[in-house]
Amino acid sequence: MIVRMWEATVAPGRYDDAVAWVRNDLVRRALLTEGCLAAEILVHEGTPESVVLLTRWDVAPVFQEQPDDDLFTRARAQHLQTLRPDIS
Repeated sequence: MIVRMWEATVAPGRYDDAVAWVRNDLVRRALLTEGCLAAEILVHEGTPESVVLLTRWDVAPVFQEQPDDDLFTRARAQHLQTLRPDIS
C-alpha cells in the first residue's frame, strides 16, 4: 500500500476556507481517482495552522492537489510505503 501525504501551511486568516476546500474538493477528487482506497484529514490549529491529507492507494497515485493560490503559503506531497513492524 502507498500512502500519499499532502501537507500545507494555511495562509493567515484562511483556515476555515482551507479546511472546507480540502473536505469538499480535494478529498472528493482523491476518492474518485482510480486506486484511492481511503482519505483522512488532519489539522493543526496552532501557529502556523496547517492541513494534512493522508490518502491510501493500491497503486502509485497519479494525482495533483491544485489548491487555490491564496489558501496556502506552502504545500508539498510525499509518497510513502507502509512497512510491517518486526516484533520478533
